[in-house]
Amino acid sequence: MTTNATYTARRSPVRMLAIIAFLIAFGLVVALVDLSFLLSDPDQLSGRSARRARTGAMLVEVLPYMGWFAVAAGLVAIPLSVRKSTEVEITPEGISCPPALKETLPWNRVERLAIRKMMTYRVLAVFISDAGSFPIKPLARKVAQMNKTSGDYGDINIELNRSDGNFDAMLAVLEQYREVEPVR
Repeated sequence: MTTNATYTARRSPVRMLAIIAFLIAFGLVVALVDLSFLLSDPDQLSGRSARRARTGAMLVEVLPYMGWFAVAAGLVAIPLSVRKSTEVEITPEGISCPPALKETLPWNRVERLAIRKMMTYRVLAVFISDAGSFPIKPLARKVAQMNKTSGDYGDINIELNRSDGNFDAMLAVLEQYREVEPVR
């Protein structure tokens, strides 16, 4: 199939800032609100219930540190969110996805493409022939391995939540190069 169709989705600073704002707000709530009122007194309980109450008390002691870590992580991520880097690019040469791939995936290495549903959003599952020898970023490879154990997900899974892209527009271009299995 010969075509020159292309598609590019760039990171959306607005969406990224919304995610970061939620992370910081969540971190502040966890760090500043004393959640010990939710727990029962372990001295008034026995057996398994007392152990659970003591474990909960230890968790409540650690939560403020986790909250401040979330705030710090959010603040560090703000400069990264304003960069409008490419999330996904589809060209006659193949699929480029810098968050997951170290180089462009040529069409002759794409075994199949499928739409999968993850919670409330759709992802493109990309199955790569001899994926072990293709340069996939380590974190993306680990996430793909976990996803494969829980369902029929690809060697990489492309989602557009952080980008300004439109999933249906991406599918329209992809279908000019390869058949895309429908959602299931």
